[in-house]
Amino acid sequence: MLRYWWVGQAITEESRRQGRPLRVLDVGCERGWLKFFTPEGAVERWVGLDWDVRRECLENARYDEVIRANFDEVFPVESGCMDVVVNNHVMEHLPRPGSTMAEISRVLRVGGIFLGGSPTMPHWLASLRESWLCRKLRLGQVVPGGHINCLSPKRWRNLMTDTGLEPEFVTGSHGVRFTGSWLESQRWWIRLNQFWGGLFPSLGSECYVCGRRSASWAAHTKLKKQPDAHWRPVWAGFAAMVAVMIAFSTWRTWQSWIQQDTQQLHSWIETHQEGQDHFIISHDDSESRLSHRHDVRAADGLNEALVLLKQHPHAHILVSERDLETLCQSDAGHDLVIDSRLPRVFRDDLILVRSGIPGTSLRNYWFTESQLDAQASPKPSSQAAYREG
Repeated sequence: MLRYWWVGQAITEESRRQGRPLRVLDVGCERGWLKFFTPEGAVERWVGLDWDVRRECLENARYDEVIRANFDEVFPVESGCMDVVVNNHVMEHLPRPGSTMAEISRVLRVGGIFLGGSPTMPHWLASLRESWLCRKLRLGQVVPGGHINCLSPKRWRNLMTDTGLEPEFVTGSHGVRFTGSWLESQRWWIRLNQFWGGLFPSLGSECYVCGRRSASWAAHTKLKKQPDAHWRPVWAGFAAMVAVMIAFSTWRTWQSWIQQDTQQLHSWIETHQEGQDHFIISHDDSESRLSHRHDVRAADGLNEALVLLKQHPHAHILVSERDLETLCQSDAGHDLVIDSRLPRVFRDDLILVRSGIPGTSLRNYWFTESQLDAQASPKPSSQAAYREG
């Protein structure tokens, strides 16, 4: 009950300071318990706001007026008509504390005070807890009216200063609480906890604040817009720009690599062009880069390339090294020899093969390469060889 006692004492002190009874708006009045903890004569008029109006607030606490309201919308209260606005353990349940604080400041008269309280913890830890609560909310694990915010003393100060309230003090409530224990009724225990909360507001379990409405702030609440400043659109735009730049750079690098290979292939072909030579292409990537040349004949596979070779006996056949074994098996009477080799073009080693000229026979080249590959591969152990046998 310290939360109600504290607010009641603060209202009484403000009444003595003003020299008159005050008009109090209790945002989240519930059953009207606050009135039972406020000395008589300190308040002229009690007005309660709540999303679920309780009969007890009217019949037992006897508030002068209780209004059903959604705290995420504009309050049904005139501007500048209240001396005190209380928001006691309500803000941690609200989706947009900035908008609610702007409405609280709007209904306060200049010089009026705001009294608020909520569970608390250090600012860095409160940010982590709020992220966790937001995740639970998205997953549907928070019931309507549950905790969805965590307000540190620093955030309370920011909420007040952003909405035209000058923080007068921010304090903690207690360091240790033993609900139901005899200690909770001891004056010295309560004072000890209050002393701890005053020294370390963020290290208790609850935080209470008081702010006074300044004359220099004018309320222009627009609840349909995000009240707090968010840099999300800026960061999203920056991230999109970086992503576009990375994609463009990657595309340019790939194009440069393709163009470099194309130029290298053209230079290689030009080196072997001796006037009226023909080049039979059966390599897909090479065909797409050389199809515009008048001396290139495209073949659909190695068999068709050998057919074209009969029509052009002295032509070159451009193949990848992976096709040499198949070409050796298909070479019947052509006496093909290796003319030239271009390593690592379009992810392949390319070979120019030709007939009717002296040079390394295709069959000898292929079997020599196969033997070298076999020598480079590891041999199985004797036991493994025995088992395989």
